[in-house]
Amino acid sequence: MTAAYIIWDFEGTLATRKGRYTGALERAAEQLDPDFAGSADRLRPHLSGAFPWHGPKLAHPHADDPQRWWAVILNAARKALITNGMEQDLIETVLIASRRIYLDPAGWECDPDALATLQALTERGWSHAILSNFAPELPDLVAALGFASHVDHIFCSGRIGLEKPAPALFAHVKSALSPGKACWMIGDNPAADIDGGREAGLATIHLAPHGPGTASGLSVQMLREIATLIPIAPINERSQS
Repeated sequence: MTAAYIIWDFEGTLATRKGRYTGALERAAEQLDPDFAGSADRLRPHLSGAFPWHGPKLAHPHADDPQRWWAVILNAARKALITNGMEQDLIETVLIASRRIYLDPAGWECDPDALATLQALTERGWSHAILSNFAPELPDLVAALGFASHVDHIFCSGRIGLEKPAPALFAHVKSALSPGKACWMIGDNPAADIDGGREAGLATIHLAPHGPGTASGLSVQMLREIATLIPIAPINERSQS
């Protein structure tokens, strides 16, 4: 059997966390200092460029090392808290809590159509993989949110050391799926998911709840529409005699 794969982005496509990491940092901060309630807009500028996918090289040296991966982000968060006047003796507790809050499945919301859409496409012969620019703990979060039984592979930039839309990352994914074939890339980011997928030779669908904007090609506003756009998996990819 040779699988035909749909590759899915995770954050912003299959699931979302309100406020992303900045929101988690704000919540952790306000738990110890009420003055930090509503501080996300003050904290966010200090986190700009802190995540590996913000870097021009789209690569980092701490693949599959959660402590080193998070150290870069937490150092930026530390500076944000100091600049905004947090007491020094509270900061380390806040940083530890921000990481825990961000990764807590209770703070994440699955797209209401996600599991049904994955299942519908599975019934048409497709297999699924996730490819996300995310912290190394992504596989645990994916499992906790109920996606594990629908997804064969999880490719996480924090574990691989490359970020979308780096061609080397897509090449790694296609090689890892072999002898299966990656056919589609679906995501909400026009550059990372759509441009990156096309450059890798994949068909793409842009999930754009507010409209595609300047993005070209196939686009949907709701995840469930994807099942109407992708046909039955090609027979020559699903099985070989």
